[in-house]
Amino acid sequence: MIVSMRKITFVGLEAEKERFLELLQQIGVVHLIFPQDPVEPLDLAKELSRVTEARKFLSSRAGKARAETRLSAREVCEKRETLAQREARIQTDIVALKKERSLLEAWGDFSVEELEKLRGRGLHIQFFRVTQKTFEGLPLQDVYHQVISITKGEVCFITVSENPLSLEIAEEKIPPRSLSAVHQEIAAKEEELKKIERSYVDLAAHFDALKEEEAALTDLLEYRKAAMNAGSELENRLFIVKCWSPLPEQDLISKIPASFTLYHYSEEPTADERVPVVLQNKAAFDSGEDLVKVYSYPNYNDFDPSGFVLYCFAVFFGMIVGDAGYGVTLLAITFLLQRKFKSSSPFAVRFFRLMYFLGFAVTGYGILSGGYFGVSLSPDNPLSKLCLVNLNTKEGQNLAMILSIIIGMIHISLSFALKFRNTRDIASLGWIVVIWSGYFLINSKMGHGVDNPVAKYVLIAGLAVVFLFSSSKKNPLLRVLEGMNGLLGIVQVFSDVLSYLRLFALGIATVYMAQTFNMLARDIVAGMPWLGYVFAVLILFAGHSVNLLLGIMGGVIHGLRLNFLEWYRWCFTGDGLVYKPFRQIKS
Repeated sequence: MIVSMRKITFVGLEAEKERFLELLQQIGVVHLIFPQDPVEPLDLAKELSRVTEARKFLSSRAGKARAETRLSAREVCEKRETLAQREARIQTDIVALKKERSLLEAWGDFSVEELEKLRGRGLHIQFFRVTQKTFEGLPLQDVYHQVISITKGEVCFITVSENPLSLEIAEEKIPPRSLSAVHQEIAAKEEELKKIERSYVDLAAHFDALKEEEAALTDLLEYRKAAMNAGSELENRLFIVKCWSPLPEQDLISKIPASFTLYHYSEEPTADERVPVVLQNKAAFDSGEDLVKVYSYPNYNDFDPSGFVLYCFAVFFGMIVGDAGYGVTLLAITFLLQRKFKSSSPFAVRFFRLMYFLGFAVTGYGILSGGYFGVSLSPDNPLSKLCLVNLNTKEGQNLAMILSIIIGMIHISLSFALKFRNTRDIASLGWIVVIWSGYFLINSKMGHGVDNPVAKYVLIAGLAVVFLFSSSKKNPLLRVLEGMNGLLGIVQVFSDVLSYLRLFALGIATVYMAQTFNMLARDIVAGMPWLGYVFAVLILFAGHSVNLLLGIMGGVIHGLRLNFLEWYRWCFTGDGLVYKPFRQIKS
């Protein structure tokens, strides 16, 4: 559910403002109301950004070892920035050296000193790099030359003469050092980078100092922001602080000592105010809060869809993965992860609860659809009696398609019902009638080849309700136009319902892929009687792992999509303001 909020305004003496804000931050429950363009403490924000950047950079290098001498966060940031500047210069040098190396590689490793000695004796040694076609056309018959290399259609050659030659092509300028010298310099620079990396690791030993400083700066930033944006009256003799409180008024006031000279009053939120949203659900629904937050927070005047999204998502996920073997595997993986990463944080508790829930949903639908790692059960198997939607038969696949459509109709109808409950929109009831009467009419025509006059007249009545109540305008012409526009929504409703066929399509894809990997393993065993078992096990493990991973991806993406697009479209406003309590995080 969405927790009720009260707007509370405090008025007190300016001399007590800082002490009062410190107390509010210690209480840590109110969401402060700032002006539309709040003043920001830029100096603190810059310092916090600096510490946060250093903390993120060193987090991957932080180990369990701790430094003997403790550095302050400022010293850590300064050392890290100095190392980063040095690292950037070295990397720039390495890029230039590698470019120089690529230039010299075509000429091989030669001694620059020996080359200069030859030039000192009056010999002109010139370096040229041309295309193969250009080289073949050069007048080199009477010129001493030596081809050094031919790479990628280019010819690198030198000429030796007593006088400079003019071949009407550009002479290549050779760097004043040998290839081996460039290699050595690159190696030296890379060794410097390794030393810098070791220095980073040493700095990461002071990771706790960065975390503490980041928390302290965050608290100070929020406090300074609150102080700078507090209102004032009577020539700055009084301060005014406005906030939203999820606590009842008296519970909040009881936490403030009587030593403050303070006046307060509270108000109910108005319809046009952006009120922060706090979601609070029982254990059976709270895992849905994390799913809802993936897309958008509900508006304060909206409803909390956490429970609906959770259970509908579980059904969709179960139908998409749809194999009892995969479900048990998912439960086992969740159990092992929970044992390995023992955490009592609320998010971890909700996450593992969601994973167990999804694992049971997959297992349950897998039993109903007869899916056990893609293996078809014999009719004598007791589990076959629990199979209600056998995806290995044509009849079962047709039933699964119809089931997907019916689930979509139920889901969309629930959306319209919630919209009617929240807004009293009568047209929503008309759409529910249209959806179900349309289904029975089409089922009679296509499934049994007979007419269904009752469904036809109910469908017409539903469309009439949509037409009459899609507009609240008093002008007859506008009401007719908006009513006709409302009827066009039948296209969207129809496409939304058909969108649930993805449940069947993705589910049957999982089945066929599992059966394909089983067939490949079986054929290899048949072709290679002994060694084939080894390859068969590898194929089964890799194939089913990939299939399970794809099933999980499809279940998450499409399971949430059906909630966030098809379902939200008709009943959910969203765009809620996230509740951010004014509190101390360092403590």
